[in-house]
Amino acid sequence: MARLADYLARLAILFGHQDQVYFLKVRKGSAIPEIHVHETAAPKVQARLKLVDTGGGPEDAMKSMHHINAMLRDDNASAILRAKGGALVINFPGCKTPLAEEAVVHESGELIGSVIRVGGKDDSVPLLLQDTDGTTYRCNASRTIARELAHHLFGDLVRVQGNGKWRRTPERTWELDEFKVKSWEPIEQTPLEDAVKALREVEGSQWNTFPDPQAELKKLREA
Repeated sequence: MARLADYLARLAILFGHQDQVYFLKVRKGSAIPEIHVHETAAPKVQARLKLVDTGGGPEDAMKSMHHINAMLRDDNASAILRAKGGALVINFPGCKTPLAEEAVVHESGELIGSVIRVGGKDDSVPLLLQDTDGTTYRCNASRTIARELAHHLFGDLVRVQGNGKWRRTPERTWELDEFKVKSWEPIEQTPLEDAVKALREVEGSQWNTFPDPQAELKKLREA
């Protein structure tokens, strides 16, 4: 029962709209859960699952799909998500998944996010960044940098530069294991009106001479 509950919890995240998605019963067979989606949420759920199936779904849904697949692999099983009496929605190959060889890549880069945790007693202080889409990044920094970033706890976005360690999962997705912060800078939260005003005041700028600046911007994007 505990394992079935784990699967159902992951399916709830996969479907989204959890206040309108209901577990009805386990049908006869190999633990086949029957799930009902309220008609008002059905189009949104259908669109969400279609995006997941094509690999472009929301991050929480994609993580849930990979987690379900990993659970199935551990249980030496596979599964499918199918509309009742209808077409296949998502295939979970589970134990049938061709596993990629583990790979680890170290490379320099940068991350953007809000500081949501700073703590530790070692010289390398762990800290946690959260992106605007909810993605979290585990980082480490020197005590000096950690002390500086602590002043921005739950504040505006910051940009950190450093070295990251990326690991390829058996499902062929890349996950960040750790990131060593070498430097950082705050990201200015400038209102749009102020940014536009500043651009217009740049010496030599021709934006004020255009009768339709938005049309000119569109031309530049399409060039």
